[in-house]
Amino acid sequence: MKRGVEILALLLGTELNATLIELFKKRINTVIIASIDADCRPHTAPFHFISVHDSKHLRVAISKFHQTWQNINENWDVTIAILDEGDIAVSLKGRVRLVKETMDSDQSLAIIEVEVDEIRKNNSCNFYVTQGIRIRHKNEASLHYSCQIFQELLQGATIYE
Repeated sequence: MKRGVEILALLLGTELNATLIELFKKRINTVIIASIDADCRPHTAPFHFISVHDSKHLRVAISKFHQTWQNINENWDVTIAILDEGDIAVSLKGRVRLVKETMDSDQSLAIIEVEVDEIRKNNSCNFYVTQGIRIRHKNEASLHYSCQIFQELLQGATIYE
């Protein structure tokens, strides 16, 4: 293979593997979700409130005032980019469904669920991914808020049993 030539994204499967499940259980990763707007243009945005429900489903807390919310109400297909240390670089394609229109912990948020259609490895042959996108809470109130959101997201999750 020539230096600098990329291999097409390798299909890893249609379910979350143990590595990705453990990554999401840590609650430290921020992902990028791509959606399509009404003009068929891509829109990307970072999301931190994301959890594993089971090996086929991720749940996301999303603001009802966010462009992504508008987009998924018209087109339920999304792609999620997941990057993290250990050379993790995958894209997850899936379809969204509404789980809860108004969260108890924050009425401006809804819970959506992404059903995994396919997961592809997107690593470079030239570079290693050494870290993902991280956040830091600004204060104790922010940390408490995050805990409440995750607690509600995890209700009914079978992956933690």
